[in-house]
Amino acid sequence: MAGKSIIDVLENIPREVIYTIVLIAMIIPLLRPLGLPVPVSEPIKKWYDAIESLPPGSLVLISHCNLGAYPAFDSMQVATLHHLFSRPVKLVFFSIDATGLVVYDTLLSKVDPKAYGKVYGVDYFHIGYIPGGETAMKALAEDFKAAVPSDYKGTPIDQIPMAKDIKDIRDFTMIICFTSAGETSIGWIRQWIVVRPEIKYLCCVLDMMLPTMRPYYEAGQVAALTGSAPGGEYEFLIGKPGSGIKKADAFTGAQLILLVFIIIGNIASIAKRMGKGGVR
Repeated sequence: MAGKSIIDVLENIPREVIYTIVLIAMIIPLLRPLGLPVPVSEPIKKWYDAIESLPPGSLVLISHCNLGAYPAFDSMQVATLHHLFSRPVKLVFFSIDATGLVVYDTLLSKVDPKAYGKVYGVDYFHIGYIPGGETAMKALAEDFKAAVPSDYKGTPIDQIPMAKDIKDIRDFTMIICFTSAGETSIGWIRQWIVVRPEIKYLCCVLDMMLPTMRPYYEAGQVAALTGSAPGGEYEFLIGKPGSGIKKADAFTGAQLILLVFIIIGNIASIAKRMGKGGVR
């Protein structure tokens, strides 16, 4: 670079150098979250408030996503479980898809119920996969034990302590649904919320599904509605950094580096033009 001024160097930084620095700025937060402040949107605040306001002993039904959609819902589901397990409530997990049990095992490998003093069968349990879609939802609402003869391990439902007092839809306080399927998110409204409007329905869908669900939210049938992307906001709100915070930090880091390079490039360009006789 003999003969080139600092201005020339700054104005012509090789793209390979820029890409490498941006890549490093993204990798570091993925390995170790920086914990940068994350603005919390109104949908996430409502989601948080709905769970935080649950009375002690409330029974919550969780319909988690299938395996194919798991990467999109990972951070929201994990953060929600951290929040729920920290509350004095009972949880019933349900798989609307045959691959859901793999998702359940994955979730509990990331959120240890024992760390919150929770015991399987006493504070939470999984009823497994029940085929039928809305038919299964309706069956759970009408006669829980008839629809669920045993949990996903094969243990008879009458041998599960917290299940002994569950009869039907009237025993539940909240439903939380994570889904990439419109028939599932709307199905819970048709089969549960229409029947018992006082149940709080929290729904997390793919971002592209939000316009479809918005009318139900505006009508008051959905207590909290969010896309799958803001998981980092929820992790920040509850103080449990995870994959969502890592992604947010990586995105922020990359944007900051690009902003710095844009500023450097503009300063170098202006300085060079001024050196040639002024800015035009």
